[in-house]
Amino acid sequence: MIEMKRVGMETLDSMVEKVFAEQDIDHFGSIVETKKEKIAIGAYLDKKLVGGIVADKEYQTIHVSLLVITQDARGLSIGSKLLQEIETIAKEKGIIHITLTTRSYQAVDFYKKNGYTVFATLEDMPIEGVTKYYFDKRLK
Repeated sequence: MIEMKRVGMETLDSMVEKVFAEQDIDHFGSIVETKKEKIAIGAYLDKKLVGGIVADKEYQTIHVSLLVITQDARGLSIGSKLLQEIETIAKEKGIIHITLTTRSYQAVDFYKKNGYTVFATLEDMPIEGVTKYYFDKRLK
């Protein structure tokens, strides 16, 4: 009998990691470096936190999950500087791709200006009338 239960992620973590490690061995012949790493950088203006970026490194990819600048600090190139910091870290770690998403009312042109390419869109996501954009920047 199969039973379905809602559980916390911590309950699944070790099983998920084991399954993915087995898949890596089947595909690559050995366990590739799978250490996940969270990267967070704050941007300060006159000692006040005015922006930040959060990214997750896994394998040879970094995914930016958050980039935010306070309203009063926009237009100072802080967002571009935060992306440059992530790219510097990425190059040091041998990263091939940086990926991120944004919504149509957020920063589509900003990411294009910073060298990111749209590789997919999804209309009416997360709500009707909004398009979600998927971006990539290949470093190698």
